[in-house]
Amino acid sequence: MPTGGASSSPTIPGLPPGGFATILVDPPWPLQSGEKHYRTMSLARITALPVGQLAARDAHLWLWTTNALLPRAYEVAEAWGFTVRSPLTWVKFRLGLGGRYQLRNATEQLLFCTRGKAPLGSRSQPTWFNAPVTEHSRKPAEQFAIIERVSPGPYLELFARRRPESNQPWAVWGDQVDSDIRIPGFAVPRYSERAQENEEALR
Repeated sequence: MPTGGASSSPTIPGLPPGGFATILVDPPWPLQSGEKHYRTMSLARITALPVGQLAARDAHLWLWTTNALLPRAYEVAEAWGFTVRSPLTWVKFRLGLGGRYQLRNATEQLLFCTRGKAPLGSRSQPTWFNAPVTEHSRKPAEQFAIIERVSPGPYLELFARRRPESNQPWAVWGDQVDSDIRIPGFAVPRYSERAQENEEALR
């Protein structure tokens, strides 16, 4: 079931008026090798994230997924209230491992999804891009330039590992950063001064 629009949101410290116009999510999908590097989450827990409440009524969602979990990622996007429009394929410079029933992996998918009528800033972005692989599961910095060309702000990254190197202001949330928003039912270890100031303003 879709989570609904920003108008049905509870009060969330750090949420801009009307919600975030663009949200980037790199979920810690289950059944991956990520358990060795970070905490993973069940599909039910990922689906329960109130992404629809964080987003503006007219919004873009960019959702990372592996090829193996593509069907689940479509289901999660729909549960959050979004429609998948296009996959943006990250073509890596290094081959991954294969398996008994699969080809050697050299791509990941960043699903471009929409809700409502958020405009596209650029219509020239193709459905693929090249970028090198760095540390385990880290996504390429090129993603931010692409997203900012296509999608409007304000911007939020969920499950961020570090603050984006960007000229645009991004709010971040996750286990590995000082998070700018508090999501009810999804506590993280550290919060930024911005989050604390926003919470105090609501008291």
